[in-house]
Amino acid sequence: MKALYKASILVIAAYVILISKTVSADAATPSLSNTINPILNSKLKTLLGPDEKFEIAPFNDAFDQVTVNNQVMLASKDGGYLFFGKVIDTSTRADMMEVANLQHRKTLISSIPREKLLTYSAKEQQHRITIFTDIDCPFCRKLHTQIKDLNQQGVTIDYVMIPRGQVGSKAFTKTVNALCATNPQTAMDSAMHSGYFESNTQASSECINNLKTQQTLAQAFGFSATPTILFTNGEVVAGFINTQALLARLKSL
Repeated sequence: MKALYKASILVIAAYVILISKTVSADAATPSLSNTINPILNSKLKTLLGPDEKFEIAPFNDAFDQVTVNNQVMLASKDGGYLFFGKVIDTSTRADMMEVANLQHRKTLISSIPREKLLTYSAKEQQHRITIFTDIDCPFCRKLHTQIKDLNQQGVTIDYVMIPRGQVGSKAFTKTVNALCATNPQTAMDSAMHSGYFESNTQASSECINNLKTQQTLAQAFGFSATPTILFTNGEVVAGFINTQALLARLKSL
């Protein structure tokens, strides 16, 4: 996002209230059109620089959606204004930016490689959630103590591990050790209990790459804080939540 600050010609408002009533929550669903706005495309290239990669997608009658480095923003159709933060529809009081992020996450959910994730399956699954977590995170470890209760209540949990370090770091190594263990669930239970897991087994390159994939996935969602709970409709809960509150949230979806 540093590229955004290169241009002094544009002031990005952290909090923008739209006076126009032309925006509505119902209109906020992106169309199926893949047509890129050529005017906005040209202005963004000028603003961000020719080497900066970005994506433009239709959002509603007032805005197009712009994604730069996994950051979702809204832009006026004429390319005159770029917004991030809250963008409020004064008629419905809906936050259009949250609607944009919700749609973005829903699109990404379908690309989650669940076969590569550590999964705690419910015998009679009623709900499925994805938790972005880290062994070194105290609240992640506290949330982990609720896994069995959640499974018994019909909630399947997929873990996306995002250790606080890249390949070669202590955080990455102990996460790999748990994920690549003979019994990954038992190993992760131990790691989440003690904050550490050591193994004499050499992790395969496939397993190491699997963890890299999970880190990349978290970046695509824009998640760095842990725990972050992702629901199937794209909604998120950041931070610890107890079992009863989580079940109530799931029932309300």
